[in-house]
Amino acid sequence: MPASEIAKIFQSLPKKFQKDTVKTARTFYFSLDEDEKWTVTLAPDKCEVTAGKPAADADCFFKASKQMFLDVWSGKYVPSAKDFLMGTIKSNNPLLLKDFVAAFKK
Repeated sequence: MPASEIAKIFQSLPKKFQKDTVKTARTFYFSLDEDEKWTVTLAPDKCEVTAGKPAADADCFFKASKQMFLDVWSGKYVPSAKDFLMGTIKSNNPLLLKDFVAAFKK
């Protein structure tokens, strides 16, 4: 089965990661629709990506539709407080999501 567009994005993250943009090691968990689940661990010197849920609770989770993720990742859409209040995007730490995006060069 060919990798989905989402899988390709996640698999490309270690190459796009910019060292020293992250001060503290953090785990991010992405749950997109029913079938795309990804864990990304960022440390000052590395980025690790694994399919599925993290073993322990992630520091930050992002739960939304695949299309929402693609739009946010590509820069077509910038989430607002309303997205989080309405539940279009669910996250326990929206501010950490900004750090996540800033850690990668597009």
